[in-house]
Amino acid sequence: MRRILAGAALGVVLLTGAGCDQVGTPSAAPSGSASAGAGSGTSAKPAPSYSVSTADTQVCKDTKTLATDSTARFSEQVVKGIQGGANEAELVGSVKKLFTDWANGLRIQAGKADNADLKASLLAYATALEKQNAQLNTLADLQKIQDLNTPELQAATEKLNAICGTA
Repeated sequence: MRRILAGAALGVVLLTGAGCDQVGTPSAAPSGSASAGAGSGTSAKPAPSYSVSTADTQVCKDTKTLATDSTARFSEQVVKGIQGGANEAELVGSVKKLFTDWANGLRIQAGKADNADLKASLLAYATALEKQNAQLNTLADLQKIQDLNTPELQAATEKLNAICGTA
């Protein structure tokens, strides 16, 4: 069980780490460079430039906080599982609730966004999380969380990085 949970934790940290560094970090990178690493090797086109409002800047910051907090909550659940503080049903249930809350939080942020691309990226991210959550029913499914970095989640994360990296 510990090996399953450790693998699951690594998978989610890798996924959210890719999105956390730039999402909501207004001065972290100049325009276009936020997605340079994510898109390298896939296209030689320069990253599009996005215009964001003050409200969008706050959405980016709040999205980064949501991702950071959700990752921390997930890590807490994994530690609890590794230490034997939760049975399979409790652990899976708490992770499912976490993903539901995370997706709902992304939808709330999408409702606050002025930029149509930002809104669409947040909704795509939420939908992709919900899709993964629907497939999570057992510890074996939790082990597959390393596959959480689906093409849909990766595309949404890259776009969020590109948009929020300019915010």
